[in-house]
Amino acid sequence: MIRNKSIVYALLIIIFSIFIACTEGPPIAKEKLVKIYSEILFAQDTLKIPLSEIKQNVLSRYNFSESDYKKTIEFYNSNPERWQKFFDEVIVYVEKLKEPKKQP
Repeated sequence: MIRNKSIVYALLIIIFSIFIACTEGPPIAKEKLVKIYSEILFAQDTLKIPLSEIKQNVLSRYNFSESDYKKTIEFYNSNPERWQKFFDEVIVYVEKLKEPKKQP
């Protein structure tokens, strides 16, 4: 009887741990972060205002806080492979922005 309870508790702990690990993610979804990051880079290269002001302006347009941005960056910093995939998407997004709009 005690052994069965131990097994059940162990399984519950494992299931709970997996659930927590799967639900933790960045506050900013990758699709939005691609746009935010691209806008920050573009503004940084073209405007003569401090980076902190640029970030604040871009993040406020997307309704995210500096804290959300930092947590998201930390999420990506925890896994270099995530960064690589993210940067690949940034490149694709920026290239699409460069394409001329097709007129009907």
